[in-house]
Amino acid sequence: MAAMFATPPPVVLVFAPLDPTGAMYLPADAISCAALGCHALSIVTATHIQDTTHTEQIKLSSPDLIHDQMRCLLEDIQVRCIKAGPIYSIDSASVLAQVAADYSHLPLVLHLQSIPDESIVNNDADVDEITDAILHLVLPQTDIVIADQTLLNQWQADGLLSDQTNPITSLLDAGTDWVFCSLPGNKQSGVLHQLHNQDGLQQQWSSPAQADRLQDTEGLLSTAISSYLAHGASMPEACAAAIYHTDQAATRSFQAGMGNRIIHQGFKNS
Repeated sequence: MAAMFATPPPVVLVFAPLDPTGAMYLPADAISCAALGCHALSIVTATHIQDTTHTEQIKLSSPDLIHDQMRCLLEDIQVRCIKAGPIYSIDSASVLAQVAADYSHLPLVLHLQSIPDESIVNNDADVDEITDAILHLVLPQTDIVIADQTLLNQWQADGLLSDQTNPITSLLDAGTDWVFCSLPGNKQSGVLHQLHNQDGLQQQWSSPAQADRLQDTEGLLSTAISSYLAHGASMPEACAAAIYHTDQAATRSFQAGMGNRIIHQGFKNS
C-alpha cells in the first residue's frame, strides 16, 4: 500500500501553565487547537495543583527550562502563531519578550489575567512588579491582547494602568497592536466583545449570556483567535470566528466536578 501523507496543520505554540483538570490553559488549549484544525506545541510555564473549585498552589517552571524549550521548538518546527498567558512571573515575561522579539514575524496573542498572590504561587516578585513586567516587556511584542473589562478597571484602580486614559488606550500605548475586550453583560444584553486598535473601536459583537457559570470562556476565545490567525485569517476575521466557535462550544459544557461547568474544548463546528 502506498504511504499516506497528511497535509501538515498550522502550528500554534502555547505558552501557558498546566491545569490538571483540563478546563483551562494546557491541555485545554491543545484540545481546542486540534478541534480548530491546528497542532499545538506546549511550553509549560507552571503547574497548577488544583481541582475544579480552587487552585491550592502553583509551581513555576525555571526560566532556563522555558527558554530552552521555546528555542528548541521554534528552531525545529514552523510555527504560525504564539499564544501566551496567563503569566505568573517576571522571568516568564522576560523569556517570552526576548523570544518573541526574535520571532517578530509570528503573531503573539496574549491572554491577560489576574495574577495569584504569594500564598498560591512562590514568587520573588509581588503582583504589581509582575504586572509591570508584562506591560513593559511583553506588550511591545504583542499583536493582540485579550482581556476582560473588569480586570482592566481593577488594574487602573490599583494604579497599574494610567488613570488619565481609558485602560484599553493604556494597553495600546504600551505597544500592542490590537485589544480584544469583553464587557460583562446580563441575560438581556448578553456579553459585548470589542476589538480596538490605534484608530479606535473597529468592530463589536455580542454573545448570549450563559445560564450556567463556566470555567473559562476567555481562554477559549484566546486560543480560537490564535488558531484562526494561524490559518491566515485577518485579525477581525479571527475574532469573529473565535466568538462564534466559543459561543457554540459553551452550549456543550458539562459538569465534571463540584466547580463551574467545563466548556467542551473538543467541540467542532459542523
